[in-house]
Amino acid sequence: MSLANDLLDQANALASLDPGKPKQANLRRAISAAYYALFHLLIDEGAATVGSKLNAAAKAKIRRAFAHADMKAVCASYAKASNVQSFNQQIGPLLLFPLDPLLMDVAEAFVLLQEARHEADYDVYVVYNRQDTTSNIRMAEDAFTAWRGVRSTDNAKVFLVDLLLRKNWSRS
Repeated sequence: MSLANDLLDQANALASLDPGKPKQANLRRAISAAYYALFHLLIDEGAATVGSKLNAAAKAKIRRAFAHADMKAVCASYAKASNVQSFNQQIGPLLLFPLDPLLMDVAEAFVLLQEARHEADYDVYVVYNRQDTTSNIRMAEDAFTAWRGVRSTDNAKVFLVDLLLRKNWSRS
């Protein structure tokens, strides 16, 4: 089983760990694990795409090159993309429009889950309940399902490379 799947399982386990009133630490870690599950799914797929002919050590180095903030910016652009003009002149022509709604769903989930993780990890004044937490986990699970439906498309492959190279691709 992959780390991404293990993290999704961990998120579910943490969310249901306490039979009565759940501990905030468990709910917060569950939200964080849900985000990291999607993060690792995408970087594993990206490393496999970019480094398809490379050994495991090289793919591990590629995975380390993905940056959370850059990925969020890329995902934000895919989540709301409506046409080629939604992207800069280097990236737009590489995509086929309209974008598959499943790809847009994955991108939107990444943005929302990263924001939820930041809040869960850093805002101690927010109080979580099990329903909020399971909603975030469900979003990650839905993103996994959406990804399975779109992962073999050319747009998904461009998306994965874009997650890694956006800053370089955006140079004029």
